[in-house]
Formats: sequence, C-alpha cells, structure tokens
Amino acid sequence: MTGLSARRSSASEALAVPAGGELHLWLCRRETATGGSGQFLREVLSRYAGVIPAQLRFSRGPQGKPALAAPAMPLDFNLSDSGDWLALVVSDGAGVGVDIEYCDPDRDVLKLARRCFSAAELADLQACSPAQRMGRFYDYWTLKEAHIKAAGGSLGRELESTAFALQYPGVPAGSTAIGRIAPLGPAPLRPAWYCLLQPFVDYRLALCCVAPEGSRPDLRVLELDRGAVAIDPQLVLRAVSSFPQCIPEAACL
Repeated sequence: MTGLSARRSSASEALAVPAGGELHLWLCRRETATGGSGQFLREVLSRYAGVIPAQLRFSRGPQGKPALAAPAMPLDFNLSDSGDWLALVVSDGAGVGVDIEYCDPDRDVLKLARRCFSAAELADLQACSPAQRMGRFYDYWTLKEAHIKAAGGSLGRELESTAFALQYPGVPAGSTAIGRIAPLGPAPLRPAWYCLLQPFVDYRLALCCVAPEGSRPDLRVLELDRGAVAIDPQLVLRAVSSFPQCIPEAACL
C-alpha cells in the first residue's frame, strides 16, 4: 500500500475509473442510503459511467457475482454491508472483494469458528486472550469473504476451505504495528493482495484484489455527499499481505 487518501464526492461529480493499481473504497452510513444497498451501488457506479443510476444494466457471473453489463467499462466492484455501514470497492477491472463486519459481542465466535475455520485458524483464535478473540475472529472472517467474493466464488461452499495465517508483532496493547497476511489455501488461481482495516470502532473490513505478486495498491476512500454529516473513518491498518511497513493516515476532507 503506497498511499491512502479520503474525500467526499458530491452527488453530481463524475469520477475517472481507478487506474495504475488504485482502488476506490466507498463508505456510506446505512441511514443515508435511502434506497438501500442496491441504490447505493447504482449511485456510485453512475459517477464512473456518466449516466443516471437507472440506466445501468447488470449481469452475473457463474457464481452470481454482479458485473456491469451496460455501459461496458473496464471496472470491477464488490459490495458489503453490516450494522450501520455499507462498503463498496471499485477497481480498474482487477477482481476485487470487500467484506465489512460489525463485531457483535453477543456472537459465540468459537462455536462458529469450529464450523468454518481451518485447524490453524481455530488454534490461533483459541490462543488469543478473551479481549482479543472477537477482533481476531472478524479479521479471519472478513478475509475469507473478501477472498471468495473477489474470485466470484460461493461463500457457502468455500468458507471452510479458504484459510489464512495472521502474524501480529508481539507489541504492547494499543500499538499501531502492522500484521502480515498470508493465504493458506486453497492456492489462489492468481496472486492477490490483501488488506485488513478497522474503519470504525467495533468494525472490521477486509479487501482482496487480484494483482501481481508484490503489488502495492493505492487506496482512495470516498463517500457520497448528501449534505449529511461527514463520515469519520479511523482507517487503522491492521494487516497487509505485503509491505507491512507502510502506515496510512487519512482524514475525511
């Protein structure tokens, strides 16, 4: 990751498709997405396409991943929502996946992990302190979903077979030291870049982008400007699959 910027996009502003390995991450409060996640998707993509949202036409891949059918454009995208937030990632055509999750304190994370995690992931979760365990569970969960969605796979069939190793430096609590992500299996058909963020308190967000090994995408964070209060993302970079020394800083403009 070579850089991170954040800004608002007005309702009438046209945007260029991400280029040069750039990724656009859109965040939106659920309360401001008056037409739901589907309308949010249309409003964002219409800014790249230069047409009104209703004119967009979509198709689906073999596993159901949506794609923009008309107008034809060199972009890929993926949508996720949880709790109070919606997230959408847009690329220049490279396969992308995003997953945002609210860290629900009432969820029995060990019970779910025993069903959906690899033995190594489960062992790591069990080794965590109770205070760390919930966050670590959602680190793994969001990575799994982002990976599967980037490839257009099936969550129901692939959650158990998709696995990651997370290595966090042994540093004092509250440190901003960045961890490292390594996919364990199954081996991806193409190399991919992974990133774990904490965008807000009690949330985790993972990104996956099919990209050449060693890639360092620039991540641009945007929101729709509907006259509402601006979002205030923390955007804490928790872990990345390469170049973990890069620490992003961002403020919503």
